[in-house]
Amino acid sequence: MELTEYLGRETVLPLDSVPPISLSGRLEALVGRYSIWGEGDRAWMAVYYDAAASYPWLDVSCVPEHLVAFVSAGYRWGFVLEAHLEQFRQDTAGYGITCIPVSSFTEEVLSCAHRERLPEACAGLLWINDDFLYDTSIPFDTAAFRIIDTGAAYLNPKHFSVKQLIDQWNHQ
Repeated sequence: MELTEYLGRETVLPLDSVPPISLSGRLEALVGRYSIWGEGDRAWMAVYYDAAASYPWLDVSCVPEHLVAFVSAGYRWGFVLEAHLEQFRQDTAGYGITCIPVSSFTEEVLSCAHRERLPEACAGLLWINDDFLYDTSIPFDTAAFRIIDTGAAYLNPKHFSVKQLIDQWNHQ
């Protein structure tokens, strides 16, 4: 899935249609059974949902099995698990989020062939094609290896996961 097909689309709501409450306020307090981690202090926030929560406003654990979405600050984009997509769209109607359906947050299903098309917020991401480390038919890239060897955090533009992207974006 080519990342720029989604992140190149920016949703801007007119000032008079900006939601009157934060996304975490809406999902946690009004809808219930949600918990949001990272709103206000991260580039991307994690959204957790538990349909079986006994106390809809207090009982949602922020554990991997409840993670259903990552939403960008400013509510422009959201990577949403396909199984939760329709409910998430209904619960976040009015926020202008471009929902990007994914089957997993950990499988390397994303790619980015056109980094120049990414939003400016991605400018600090380091991209290195490290396939030469695992495929002996590809010539060894000494310059790339020197950077990798320093322990620098990077993404491989040919294949990366949503989780890898979010972790890098939140820590740049």
